[in-house]
Amino acid sequence: MPLFGQLRSYDRAWLRGDLIAGVTVAALIVPKNLGYAGIAGIPLQNGLYAAAAGAIAYAIFGTCRQISMGPSSGLAAVAASAVLAAGITGEQDVASFVAGITLASGVLFLLLAVLKMGWIAQFLSKAVVTGFLFGAAIDVVIGELPKLTGTEVTGSNPIQELWSWLGTLGEAQPTTVVVGAIALAVVFGLKAVAPQVPGALVLVVGGLLAAALFDLGTKGVALVGDVPSGLPSLQVPDGQLMWDHIGTVALAAVAVVLIGFSQTAGDARAFAAKHRYQIDINQESIAQSLANIAAGLFKGMPVSTSLSASSLNDHSGAKTGLASLTSGVTVLLTLLFLAPLFSNLPKPVLAALIIEAVVMGMMNVPELRRLARVQKFDFWIAIAAIIGTLIFGVLAGVVIGIVLSLFWLVRVATHPEMPSLGREPGTQVFREADGHPG
Repeated sequence: MPLFGQLRSYDRAWLRGDLIAGVTVAALIVPKNLGYAGIAGIPLQNGLYAAAAGAIAYAIFGTCRQISMGPSSGLAAVAASAVLAAGITGEQDVASFVAGITLASGVLFLLLAVLKMGWIAQFLSKAVVTGFLFGAAIDVVIGELPKLTGTEVTGSNPIQELWSWLGTLGEAQPTTVVVGAIALAVVFGLKAVAPQVPGALVLVVGGLLAAALFDLGTKGVALVGDVPSGLPSLQVPDGQLMWDHIGTVALAAVAVVLIGFSQTAGDARAFAAKHRYQIDINQESIAQSLANIAAGLFKGMPVSTSLSASSLNDHSGAKTGLASLTSGVTVLLTLLFLAPLFSNLPKPVLAALIIEAVVMGMMNVPELRRLARVQKFDFWIAIAAIIGTLIFGVLAGVVIGIVLSLFWLVRVATHPEMPSLGREPGTQVFREADGHPG
């Protein structure tokens, strides 16, 4: 339990920074986790259960002092795709199924730690991960469009859903469209004009105030419905439901591990290098395992690191895992005293929150441009991952990604770069001829 080692050498001067960072991060992640729960199709409070469980478990067992652990848009998209692939309906069954996937991924993380196989999480090439997440983001955005217009759509893949949505625009509910348009303008406008302002928090508070002032519920705008207060209870997911869809559960758990751990390990290394301390990658596997097991047992969803929340944690003065512990406790207090307030949140506002989260968090346009400029082969692999995810679904995109990674690995191994060298006149120094034509 690395936290106890941090506390033994704790400097009291750090306390203010840790507490401020914890509360600040909680203000960011509470509204975002409502959106992530919406992506996964589970009750909104379950996203907060996962946020609290993940933050507290990682604070105790993780070795990186600035990481913020909780649900993410990418893992939420994986969970949603698994629910769709399994054909599960009914809010409680969906919640149990997602919690089961979370628990299974936690067990898989633990297995990797015991076998010291954390390196396997680096198997997916960056190009494949970039393409997969980009495609998943497009899938999520298309899925949220009907909430912005108050219409219903059909279709078995994102392309069909988009075509169906375009055909329903004549039936759009005017007030819902206005609320959705304003919500999108606010959240993206703040990101462009004042990126330091927590746009998700502003959007949620503004949506709740608008719902109360203008009585939006009686004017045709759908609200999210009952969000109960109180702490989560320990509950093992439905074993029979898991067994009936064991293949889907296994594939989703593998996806969570590959995506989640690669993100966490990279962020942990970056923060450790910045602040000059050591991390233990094997212990990181254990920490992520216990964070997901805790989230699964408390009716949550898969958790991983959030780069935006972790960066805010760092910039706000976090020095130890006490900051993450403070975030988790603050989320629990929110569940106890503020959760019912979210019941009146308009669905188009929630949709705008989700769209902003996946567009800004999963659509890495600069990386695609870099790949197109630096390495064309990797760029086309990323494009193939995007197309595969859109046509066959997010979960199938994981399989496509693994196949593409194998293809990439074979290609790199069999076509190593072999530059021609030339000696600089009058010296014994050799340089690449392409870069030094003289």
